[in-house]
Amino acid sequence: MTFDYPRAPGALREALVLAARAHDEAMLAEHFHILLMEGGLKRVRAIVDARPELLAALLPLVANPEASMNVRLGTSAIIEAHAGTPALAGLVERLGELSAHEDHRVRADACHFLGLTGSARAAPFLQARREDADAEVREIAAEALAELPAREAA
Repeated sequence: MTFDYPRAPGALREALVLAARAHDEAMLAEHFHILLMEGGLKRVRAIVDARPELLAALLPLVANPEASMNVRLGTSAIIEAHAGTPALAGLVERLGELSAHEDHRVRADACHFLGLTGSARAAPFLQARREDADAEVREIAAEALAELPAREAA
């Protein structure tokens, strides 16, 4: 499948295509970071909507507590748009790792996204954060746990 990455300038478009084909998550994350920083939410969303497996390339942005507000909000909007999808559920373990990050903002975001997976596999990670040192992380983990199914069908 060929996807025409929307409105990305020639060199950036070419780099995105090459990174996606090479499964180079770090390169994709860097390009997504640049696009989001410059207000390119619609562009990144179109790319990820067309190739949901590229959601994983957003995780380095989630893990960066120093990311700009545009990047953090854009990343959240894209991940939230994929709530309950197999692509997001496939990231439970990696989000679980981020839920133990040293920065409370990253832990809070990871807990929120774990809840959006809709996967009971997220529960142990969220349960661990109910005892977090940060009150916001504890609250988000409890809310996310309440949204998860009691158990997944086999």
